[in-house]
Amino acid sequence: MSLRREGCQQRNINRSQSIKDQGQIEWVVGPFFVILLSILVYTQLQLASWRSTAAYLEDALAASNLAAALIDVKEYGKTNKVCIHDEEMAYDIFLDAVQDNLQLDAQWECANPALILGSVEIRDFVIYNVDKNKIEAVRVGANGLVKERWKGTLGQLRAPNGVLVEHTGIYSEISFPVEGFAGMTVQAHKGKLVDIVSVKGDKHG
Repeated sequence: MSLRREGCQQRNINRSQSIKDQGQIEWVVGPFFVILLSILVYTQLQLASWRSTAAYLEDALAASNLAAALIDVKEYGKTNKVCIHDEEMAYDIFLDAVQDNLQLDAQWECANPALILGSVEIRDFVIYNVDKNKIEAVRVGANGLVKERWKGTLGQLRAPNGVLVEHTGIYSEISFPVEGFAGMTVQAHKGKLVDIVSVKGDKHG
């Protein structure tokens, strides 16, 4: 009789220990999933914010590039060619347009820190003049002066963002700081090629 009672007591002890261990596991695993879910939600919100910023900047760059498209009207009237010959003036107009479109102050900082945390920097500005199967590219430096010129062949020359140059157009690229994960500041880049002839930008950004 005593043996049977001791056996029951042992089973009860084992069962209690098992329930206790299960409770400890649930107590540990529960907060882990809550933390994991919080991280996933935060990540999705951060990615959505970056996508919104990228779309906004792409539209602003496209509008600024179009504003800088100083087509030589005389050349167009004589030869029907769309050319941008005053590259330095085009760059000056581009700078003004970027400041207006991104609402930047004199220090080139955005009024909305949710989009851009600090100052915006112009990384590249290239004008592509296309004449039949030939392309003349002109890069304007940060000082507003022509930095370099080179020639290419239609169907072979690509803009710095990898998009094929098919028409007379302008490529611009900016860098800007944005808020990354855990409050870290990350330097981001955005480039855009806009065709002047077709009045539309590339689809790849």
